[in-house]
Amino acid sequence: MRKPKPYDHTDPRPPSRSQKKRDSAALQVLGGKLAELPDSALSKLALPPRLMEAIQEYKGLAKHEAKRRQLQFIGALMRETDADPLARAVDDMESGNRASAREFHAVEIWRAALLAGDESGLEAIVALAPEAEQAEVRSKIRQLARNARAEAEKSKPPRSSRALFRLLRELRQPGPESASLGIDAEFPDEAPDEAMAQEDDGQAQEQAREQAAETGMAQDGPSRKTSF
Repeated sequence: MRKPKPYDHTDPRPPSRSQKKRDSAALQVLGGKLAELPDSALSKLALPPRLMEAIQEYKGLAKHEAKRRQLQFIGALMRETDADPLARAVDDMESGNRASAREFHAVEIWRAALLAGDESGLEAIVALAPEAEQAEVRSKIRQLARNARAEAEKSKPPRSSRALFRLLRELRQPGPESASLGIDAEFPDEAPDEAMAQEDDGQAQEQAREQAAETGMAQDGPSRKTSF
């Protein structure tokens, strides 16, 4: 959809009726974008109280028609608001989201290749690390890829795959939080969700039972029969 042409406020002539309609439509579109933002993003925009209240009410509606009417009301409130800073802020957020998506996709391509055993791009990846750490990083990447393949074959939680993604991401985006590329710590900034935690606990318990069973069989000898 073509972006509506903004009204030129330096033009001495009053805006035409069609221009007013285009401006109104653009404000409603902007209001809709604001309504779809998470609360954490909205809190940074210092919206007028009435507009913030209307957006929060919109978020709580479930029926399509009610949301449509509330969106029209938001568009009307937008006409009482200085929309230019809000439009720039939303554009910046959308640009940031697109950049994040591109970064995620690039890292995922790297990981998928490594998990498939393709190391054609490995040296280019390793070159992103400090020279003194490159040998260690190369070894860690290969080890994580091997471990991830083994976990996939045994249907285990993808711990090594996640650790590989995190390491590759830090190589692409070096910063204070990734000054050390060590991966011995258990993902301090990526706590697993409850389901994954339960899955990991179940896996550990199953392994413990298997080890106990093997120990018991070794002690009792091969003649011991197991009843199911």
